[in-house]
Amino acid sequence: MRSSPATPSGGRPPVPGARRVVGFTFLFFTGMWLSKTVHPLYFDRHDHLVNFGLSYTAMAVAGTTSVFIGRLADRWGPRAVLVAGTVLYAAGMTLRTVHDSAPAAVASGLVAGIGASSVFIGLRTWTLHNTTEDQRAGLVSRREFMTQAGTALGMGGAGGLAAFAGAGDRGYVFVLLLAAGCVLAGLLLIPPSRTGPGSDGPAKAAEAGFATVFRQHRGLALGIVGLGLLMGFYVSILSPYLPLLLAERGVPVALVGVVLAVASVVRLTAAALAGRYLRERSPLAVFLVSESCCAAATLALALSVSPWLAACALALRGAFLLGATVSQELLQLNAFPSALAGVFFGLVQSAFLAGDSLGGALGGWLYHQLGSSQTVLIATGLTLANALLVPAFYGRLRRLAETDPERQRAHAAP
Repeated sequence: MRSSPATPSGGRPPVPGARRVVGFTFLFFTGMWLSKTVHPLYFDRHDHLVNFGLSYTAMAVAGTTSVFIGRLADRWGPRAVLVAGTVLYAAGMTLRTVHDSAPAAVASGLVAGIGASSVFIGLRTWTLHNTTEDQRAGLVSRREFMTQAGTALGMGGAGGLAAFAGAGDRGYVFVLLLAAGCVLAGLLLIPPSRTGPGSDGPAKAAEAGFATVFRQHRGLALGIVGLGLLMGFYVSILSPYLPLLLAERGVPVALVGVVLAVASVVRLTAAALAGRYLRERSPLAVFLVSESCCAAATLALALSVSPWLAACALALRGAFLLGATVSQELLQLNAFPSALAGVFFGLVQSAFLAGDSLGGALGGWLYHQLGSSQTVLIATGLTLANALLVPAFYGRLRRLAETDPERQRAHAAP
């Protein structure tokens, strides 16, 4: 493990550009959720939910191209991909103001999907190339905190801003354009990167084609695809149905939104505390404990006969899910070859979205055939399987890296 020199005060030195990355993350997710909250309401107002569905589907399809976007991140460097992704996402959001055109809806989804995927991959590859291993926990947890804060602000402020701007279409269009402007403002905060088009890492990565990359790293590629499919599948058969689950367990419909908001606050609090905790512990151990506790909380949600027990289980699940999310990204940052990180982050994202699509397609059928309790028990079993498989996989990769000097050089930051 690489260590960073201590600062005069005894702490770790700051990561150059980290504040700008954190600020960018906040602006991006605030704009994203301002738009996501108003988008379906605006289309529904005009009876164009079919076009909304086309846009949503196109965005999901575009997200499966993440592996190709990751390839560009390896060749061009993370900053270029962040800039391009920000512009594309803002353009796709702007197209959401056109509600009565199916081609415009599809174009909006495709452009925004490619843009969002580019930003997600750019943030992760920037983190890998500009931090040492013991600096990453702090930066990833701060990014996650700003993700949750931006999400909460966007969701909570969308309706009020629309009402403030004016009745009818005027308020909705104002919020959609404000959201695009918020994302574009993030361009001012994108920092330079140590890795750019002229650096050795991307230059070496550009020499090899996909077939060569996957042949050289077959075990890594197959492992992250399998785990991505698994996680995407169990998330999508659970998360979209949380309001229904709470209502079925006796939580008054008027309070379902409050319970979900409390769960978001718990997750936000966990994100604020995660950095210090993770710096002192192995990401493998944190993931195992966090994901196992997620499984336990999901089991409590499935078996709960009390509405308040269900609410508490959901809130705790949010906190443990935060720990699992941050620690898994740290495992990936430490495991992926530096010069090919974009490809593998893209592969993870593509696999997750494919699993998410599969789970979304089967989720409604499972709830209809088996009922909510049995379906949540399936999600519990898959979560527990993930809790065991992820540490086993990344633990094996670490052992291989420790015994193979070539692997150590490939994983070293440039």
